[in-house]
Amino acid sequence: MKIKQLLFSAIATTSCAFMVTALKGPDTTWMNTKISPREDFYLYANGNWIKNNPVPPSEGRWASFNIVAEQNNLLLKKILEDAAANPNAPYGSTTQRLGDLYRVIMDTAKLEQDGISPVKPLLDEVDKLSSFDDIIKLVAKHHRMGIDPLFGFGVSTDMKNSEAYAVYLSQGGLGMPDRDYYMKDDPKSEEIKGEYVRHVTRMFELFLYSRPEAIAMANKVMEFEKGLASVSMTRTDRRNIEKQYNKKSLAELQKLSPLFNWDTYFTATGYKLKKFDSVIVMQPEFIEFVGKRFTDAPLSSWKAYLKWNIMNTAAGLLTKEIEKQNFTFYSTVLNGQKEQKPRWKRAIATTNGMIGELLGQEFVKIAFTPESKRRLNEMIDNLMAVYKKRLGTVEWMSAETRTRALEKLSTIARKIGYPDKFEEYAGLEVKNDSYFANYLRAQQWGYMDNMNKLGQPIDRAKWNMLPQTVNAYYNPSMNEIVFPAAIMQPPFFNPEADDAVNYGSIGAVIGHEISHGFDDNGSKFDAKGNLSNWWTEEDKAKFEAKTKILVEQFNKFKVNDSLAVNGKLTLGENIADLAGISVAYEAYVMSLQGKPKEVIDGFTPEQRFFIGFAQVWKNNARPEFLRQMIMTDPHSPGRFRVLGSLSNLPEFYTAFGVKEGDNMWRAEAERAKIW
Repeated sequence: MKIKQLLFSAIATTSCAFMVTALKGPDTTWMNTKISPREDFYLYANGNWIKNNPVPPSEGRWASFNIVAEQNNLLLKKILEDAAANPNAPYGSTTQRLGDLYRVIMDTAKLEQDGISPVKPLLDEVDKLSSFDDIIKLVAKHHRMGIDPLFGFGVSTDMKNSEAYAVYLSQGGLGMPDRDYYMKDDPKSEEIKGEYVRHVTRMFELFLYSRPEAIAMANKVMEFEKGLASVSMTRTDRRNIEKQYNKKSLAELQKLSPLFNWDTYFTATGYKLKKFDSVIVMQPEFIEFVGKRFTDAPLSSWKAYLKWNIMNTAAGLLTKEIEKQNFTFYSTVLNGQKEQKPRWKRAIATTNGMIGELLGQEFVKIAFTPESKRRLNEMIDNLMAVYKKRLGTVEWMSAETRTRALEKLSTIARKIGYPDKFEEYAGLEVKNDSYFANYLRAQQWGYMDNMNKLGQPIDRAKWNMLPQTVNAYYNPSMNEIVFPAAIMQPPFFNPEADDAVNYGSIGAVIGHEISHGFDDNGSKFDAKGNLSNWWTEEDKAKFEAKTKILVEQFNKFKVNDSLAVNGKLTLGENIADLAGISVAYEAYVMSLQGKPKEVIDGFTPEQRFFIGFAQVWKNNARPEFLRQMIMTDPHSPGRFRVLGSLSNLPEFYTAFGVKEGDNMWRAEAERAKIW
């Protein structure tokens, strides 16, 4: 279910325990010391790495996350190959399911032999549509199958009652990454729209429609999706979670979009209506518009749109030619990638998406140690202590809000490494019949697993990320911070490195995630994870005034003359970066407890701390990737995460002698200081 993605924040967009870099300090080979740290600290810390590590042809960006993922992939590949080499594993076992799925994905000869036959029955079903009710029933069926036309439907924690699950409806149904791809009319946007129509046309041809039919249907798809985009909430507006909590009775929902028979839809999902009597509509204007499509879109447009959703979902699971065309638009046009990843890497990604916790169980046996968990817990303790101190003394917070903030901090739960209990996917069959058939079974299993949560106690042990994912997140509805095993690897965490480097890297990540509980969105959730305003109006106004400085700072960062960072969209992550690095620095100083400050490779501990932070965010990216990132990602590009955060920190100024007139300098009145 995609809805849960709205409810937690992560550090990004996967090295294993056996791949430790034996460096005590930062990696000096990555640095360009010809550049002054006072002029451009990002290039000072990473210049040689940037020069010597161009983006590989199969990638849109090359960064720390990719490097660690590459190392993880070698381990995951061996796990899958070993499973696939055991065709006699007991049916239903982890080995059988991992092995059969990997074999069927890698069997390209069978994919070519099958052609579009796995999808043909679904396309034929669309041709039989003759009424509004037929459309509604088919949309419901598609949602059960992991095909996502029109809108999102799923179960997640009730944002205003963290002890219960609720049903959510959300906007969706677009073939391009965001509504702005349809609504902007600058030359580059118009070019991409043209490429999209050509892509959809070619896909219809590959599914054996004639050229005239394909052109006509592609234009209908574009027109249909542009209508959906016109009423879609912008990503910036979607950062206001309060605007998206609109609980409605089923009668109110029906009144909102009267031509869409919700009783028919909910019944066709295979889920009993009596189990819920209300729905949280995240974008009411969008859902209202969906009903109006029955009056302004002819049946031929509905058929073209629904067929396109089927083809677009199946495109990466069929023949080489179809998969290549899919790659051409979504990876080359939108991301700048020059060639596809090797098939075994694509197989790993698919396995992660279908039965990832089965693979994760095997991964953590090799790639995570109790010592790593112990050290991370120790660092979290130290960062929590600094946050407690700062929340207790920050001058702009009233006593009333301070009490609630300290309560929330004290109740933040932590999950480290991997779940205490892995998902076993009970009842999910993996077979050797076809790649697409396995996809449908996995999606249908996931759909019903999600729906069956309704009416059950909240599962607080559940993770929203796999242990093999290089990332971390804060979930406001659970008030928890989560660190998968995969991020406990260099350059994020290195057991051989000194504490200065580790606090600058993984310490800043920990601080980043904790701060999400108190950023412009996380601060709207109380200690129990409920969407509830626990700030005084005066405190909220002071907080917003302080964060406004960050918005203005990041609005000035430009990728090129026509592409600037969106300071409002990236505000939450920018707050978290600034808070994370500031608190991690104080936690590191506190951790010394009188220990001597050792100089390593000519760098003081303070300097190593900031270099360690900057080296986490090293990256190269293609222009196409950066464009998509600026339009859709709440994170700023890595370069600006470094320059933006450090230019606000007096501790950084002291460590490197930054003074007025240097590029890294900001006048004190122009510096952001929140926590």
